[in-house]
Amino acid sequence: MKNLIFNKYFYCIYVFIFLLSCSRNGYKHAVVKEAFNGHLQSSFFKNDSIHYFKTSVSTYGKELSGILAIKRQHPDTLKVSFFTEMGVSFFDVLITHDSYQISRCIPQLDSKAVMSTLAEDIRWVVLFNAGKLHNGVVVQPKNKGNLVRFDYQNEYIFAALNEENVPLKLDYVYGSKFKSKFEIRFEAFEKQLPSKVFVEHHNFNMKIELTAISFEK
Repeated sequence: MKNLIFNKYFYCIYVFIFLLSCSRNGYKHAVVKEAFNGHLQSSFFKNDSIHYFKTSVSTYGKELSGILAIKRQHPDTLKVSFFTEMGVSFFDVLITHDSYQISRCIPQLDSKAVMSTLAEDIRWVVLFNAGKLHNGVVVQPKNKGNLVRFDYQNEYIFAALNEENVPLKLDYVYGSKFKSKFEIRFEAFEKQLPSKVFVEHHNFNMKIELTAISFEK
């Protein structure tokens, strides 16, 4: 009897993992419908050189919260600072399209795995690498509506766009099995800029929530 219960328990876990993996690599059999002749649009940095977000980063039951400041220092460089509301710094980093350089970082975050992940997330939060997307095609994944698939550094970005080609959701997909690495959702738009951004990783337990902060000039 114990063996039967034990086997059923692990069978349920196997089914859950199988269904979860299917839901996250459902892009593999996406039907290509036509070429996408537009471009992904972004209003970040059109009028402002810096954006502030009230931000929380949660992973495995631990959470950091504070203010994330993202400044376009040059066309190909972002200066990013994350600090508490009292001004205590978590990190300062310069991010280019394919690398980053740490100026300051607390020991808890000072690892290549953590900072490279955060750098990639930040690039897509403000669509910094949108210009690196190419070969766009309209596709229809199984049980999903039409999306646009872009080539990106030998991997893929699947984008749900509005009628003006502003992204509502991005999914970073990699490998021959089309596994989802992370997704980003943009919500509560004001003048084509999202007031809310949500980042969720699929390879490990990490979520980031950002709320735009407006400062009167």
